[in-house]
Amino acid sequence: MHEGIYIAASAGLKQGKKMEVIANNLANVNSTGFKRDRLAFKELMPPFPPDSGLEGGRNVLLPPDKSNSNVSYVAITDQYTDFSEGVFKQTDGTLDVALNGPGYFSISTAEGTRYTRNGNFRLDTQNRLVNQKGQPVLDEQNQPIVIDASGADIAIDGNGNVTAGTGLINLPIGKIKLLDFKNPKSLEKIGDGLFNQTNPNAEEQPINGTSMKQGFLENSNVSSVEEMTDMLATLRLFETYQKMIQSIDSMDDQAVNNIGRIG
Repeated sequence: MHEGIYIAASAGLKQGKKMEVIANNLANVNSTGFKRDRLAFKELMPPFPPDSGLEGGRNVLLPPDKSNSNVSYVAITDQYTDFSEGVFKQTDGTLDVALNGPGYFSISTAEGTRYTRNGNFRLDTQNRLVNQKGQPVLDEQNQPIVIDASGADIAIDGNGNVTAGTGLINLPIGKIKLLDFKNPKSLEKIGDGLFNQTNPNAEEQPINGTSMKQGFLENSNVSSVEEMTDMLATLRLFETYQKMIQSIDSMDDQAVNNIGRIG
């Protein structure tokens, strides 16, 4: 089989992967605190290294010993998350909190502590401050924050201090924990706006300059216009590679048939 078919198929598969990432971004355009994903591509020349990127040996279709060293394939070298901040929206919700700056809230789950930018909180039946999945928000002592003050006004200041009262007398409840990591690339998405720290040696770092805004939520950093434009460009590239495969296959078919007639 003509190697051009393998080259075009390799590139087409990578565009298919890119389309999956774009589709996931668009599906979460309205998800609070969502961070979009991106792919990085590179040129891959034979002979192929044992681990040539994100997909390892699956980056190409043709074995190294059968490939022409003068041609190049397409490889995915990295899939990464864009942690840039999204636009704030005002909700006036008492327990809605947005982070103005870098950092994450700490959430207690059955699998351990997880991290999020989604500050859409509520109180559960035990008066604990929890996310929409009912998982407790942690304070600086890594304990759930309990707001047992029925009828009182709840206030959360820029430093995360939670108080409850009538305005004349406000009682301190606790302080929402805010942290960050030196290398955010070690954070892995696990769904529901949560991140898991995959590096066991990663140390939590205190935050300087980040403030909390009560009554606001952070939108996703996905631009629907940009993603749709990228999707159309990706689709056109995929169609181009598809036509290349059809053209090469047609030329091979004509060559075989014509040689057969001449003989």
